[in-house]
Amino acid sequence: MKKRTPPENTPRVIATAIGFFGAAAALGWMSGVFTLLSDEELAALAIFAAAFALLTYFEDRGVRAAVNRAFAALRFRSAAPARSPAARRVAP
Repeated sequence: MKKRTPPENTPRVIATAIGFFGAAAALGWMSGVFTLLSDEELAALAIFAAAFALLTYFEDRGVRAAVNRAFAALRFRSAAPARSPAARRVAP
């Protein structure tokens, strides 16, 4: 039997993880969990989240490619086409 690696759907995995952890953070915020934490504990959580995201980006080739594609799509979509001054003039 041939060994095959299953197909990956990295953008779906990233969206699911962001949705799950975002919902968990929203529920924690709404129930007042973050008000119970000290400033140092909140800073530690923020540092951990940032470090985890950066290490995942740099270590996982699929995540890096998906994030780069998403940023490239956003960059090109937000750029408005250049118009010449003549095109802005209204004909009489």
